Amino acid sequence: MAASPFITAGVFAIGDYITAHTTVTVDLVSWAVTFGGETEYIVSCQTIGSFGPCPHEVKPGSDYSTSVYISGYFAGKNVSLSAPSPFRLGSTYPVLPVLVPDFGVTISVNLTLPSSPGEYSFTGAVIFS
Repeated sequence: MAASPFITAGVFAIGDYITAHTTVTVDLVSWAVTFGGETEYIVSCQTIGSFGPCPHEVKPGSDYSTSVYISGYFAGKNVSLSAPSPFRLGSTYPVLPVLVPDFGVTISVNLTLPSSPGEYSFTGAVIFS
């Protein structure tokens, strides 16, 4: 007994549908740095491009670890991060806000992904005070 190509294709289509509707995929994680009226973006991951892979078909509510480098250009300023809903900042190291030293600072970020399945992009904010 041979399987019909339509049945085989249907099985894969159903599997793809289930995966797409039960997992979280992130296409972009970036951070907006607004200073002096200008906004620049720090990209942590991007599905298309050379920034490294983003979370793909992971469990909703999973954590994604990344880092953000803040250059010494901002030395003497306190920096913190903000994540848009439905993302959440889980934890950071160092704990925020942190004073940016002359040589800059790398902030390790534990980002909690959305709890609802779907495909998302993320642009968080880098905030100076």
